[in-house]
Amino acid sequence: MKQLKSLLDFFLYSNIFISLCAAAMTVETYLLFHLEINWFYAGFIFSSSVVLYNYPSLFLSGNEQHSERQRWIFSNKKIIRCISIPALISTSVFIFFFPLKLILWFAPVSVLSFAYFLPITNLRAIPVLKAAVVALVWTCITFYFPLMFSPLSIWRGAGGEARFFFLLALAIAFNIRDIDIDRNAGIKTLPAIFGIQKTKIACVFFLFVCFALIIFTPCEAAIKSALLLSAITTAALIGFASEKRSEYFYSFWMDGMILLQFLLVCVAELQNFF
Repeated sequence: MKQLKSLLDFFLYSNIFISLCAAAMTVETYLLFHLEINWFYAGFIFSSSVVLYNYPSLFLSGNEQHSERQRWIFSNKKIIRCISIPALISTSVFIFFFPLKLILWFAPVSVLSFAYFLPITNLRAIPVLKAAVVALVWTCITFYFPLMFSPLSIWRGAGGEARFFFLLALAIAFNIRDIDIDRNAGIKTLPAIFGIQKTKIACVFFLFVCFALIIFTPCEAAIKSALLLSAITTAALIGFASEKRSEYFYSFWMDGMILLQFLLVCVAELQNFF
């Protein structure tokens, strides 16, 4: 049991799991539009996510160990470096397979992503911006950017907007986990300003917006049902969120809603195939 926990801690806290979720959501976009999957881009999203999410971990000090996750990171920085260096090399190699247009669009998003963590910019301290930046970056790299490899004629419907509100609800829910840390750091998130219950209502509202956008998005009934089921399941899970929940609740189950959506879309695609 102890070995299983150690393996799970490594999988979650080294950010491999969330990076897999980012790659899966990217592949999901190709499936939604019935496009050939660009595995180089999916690999790029995985490796760059490992680099981005592990970047702030390398600067974590002993005075910042507020959670089980942070304590694991502080005790395993060598492991994080061993994972991040190959990921950085892979990210650099993958770039050569992409058109200049994509690189030019990706550059400002990358700057925004790193600026989000830098103390000098302090973007996280701006009310509500913390969750919005995360949702925007994820929507760009997993939805809009993959479509740059394809004809503009497929850019239809409200798929991108629906994904943004889905991710926004998840990002805000994570603010519930960090409410005490954010308060101590002077970061004004929705839970810190309005409280946890009102924040949950806001998350459900954003998922309702996602739900409505999916309904009006032109796609197959099976795909639409998969996306709607994903939104409903996520809303139900957010109802259990609190600052007292374990790190696993957020790092596995909450992040796992992204992977669940991908798996539901895969099942829907198989139904369409047969």
